[in-house]
Amino acid sequence: MKKLMVLCALFLAFFAGATPAIAAPPSEDVLLDITFKPKQLCSYPVQLVVTGKSKLIELPGDRVFIASPGQEVTITNLKTGEEATFLITGSTHAELQADGTTEVKVTGLNVVLNAREAKSEKPGIFLLEGNFTFALKEDGSEERVFSGTGEVTDICALLA
Repeated sequence: MKKLMVLCALFLAFFAGATPAIAAPPSEDVLLDITFKPKQLCSYPVQLVVTGKSKLIELPGDRVFIASPGQEVTITNLKTGEEATFLITGSTHAELQADGTTEVKVTGLNVVLNAREAKSEKPGIFLLEGNFTFALKEDGSEERVFSGTGEVTDICALLA
């Protein structure tokens, strides 16, 4: 379980380290306020503000479950000011594998960030609605890009 939690921390630290600054949350409802430079996710600078609630539950067998009831993300193209808000009430199941990779399954409505620094073969921000899986290496980089059944919205293209 410790390895899985360390991987989650590495993954979050990667995003924190990849940004110029993470703003201090102005209220308890803001879970994350993060800005990315041009070409980290989209061709333009982008800000993500996540509000709502999230619950991480540790499960036996190096697994975690994350639920996010009532959660929303507002994504802003900082070059044009264009923004969109999405409900992201999906769930995430992650399991540490024997080889050190983490298998992740997301169901429902979720946003996935595929940063160039994580060596993603499909960089960008994607709204996933359905059932998708992907895998992360021990260092937080991408082992396998997301795939599954459902709808995929390319948010970088939407806000360009």
